[in-house]
Amino acid sequence: MHEFSLAQTVLETVFSVAKQNGFNKIKKIILKFGTFALIQEDQFRFCFEIVQKDMEMTEKTELQIEWVPGELKCSNCKFEGKIENLPQDHSELAPIFQCPRCKSYKTEILSGTETVIDSIIV
Repeated sequence: MHEFSLAQTVLETVFSVAKQNGFNKIKKIILKFGTFALIQEDQFRFCFEIVQKDMEMTEKTELQIEWVPGELKCSNCKFEGKIENLPQDHSELAPIFQCPRCKSYKTEILSGTETVIDSIIV
């Protein structure tokens, strides 16, 4: 479960930035996750709550997650675009990298792998 280590890293980074800038409370954290990053939002939120529980600076912090759509480019049929309807459980990984037009696996990911701390609101 990489969601736990991601939650730890996010909070450690936010804590470090806040401390360097003299802030002692964080009101909101806005994250951007790509759909190809294969992050389970409910698991991430659960892990985030566990990790933040021990940090006074973030004990009442609101967490906002925005999703960046996955985009592929197919070298077979030249399709380029967003991939809709990704499986939520990620049990079948191969089909999400398949071209929706020609079903080829000769694809390149253009976007959707991001895991970014977009904003920290104090």
